[in-house]
Amino acid sequence: MPVPDRGELLRFLCHVHFPATKQEIYQQCVALGAPAAHLERIDSLPDGVFVEPDTVLQALPRPTP
Repeated sequence: MPVPDRGELLRFLCHVHFPATKQEIYQQCVALGAPAAHLERIDSLPDGVFVEPDTVLQALPRPTP
């Protein structure tokens, strides 16, 4: 499965209420109708609290080619 576009993921993350934990981000993105590929990426985040969409994007594991 190709890695989802970060810009598209950012469109969902902009509607998340921060600060938020990984689980809260996941739940809010489900409620926003995020596709499964984005939810899988969010599920791969390390545990912790994220303060803004950019910190989420920075914490995502880098895709392997």
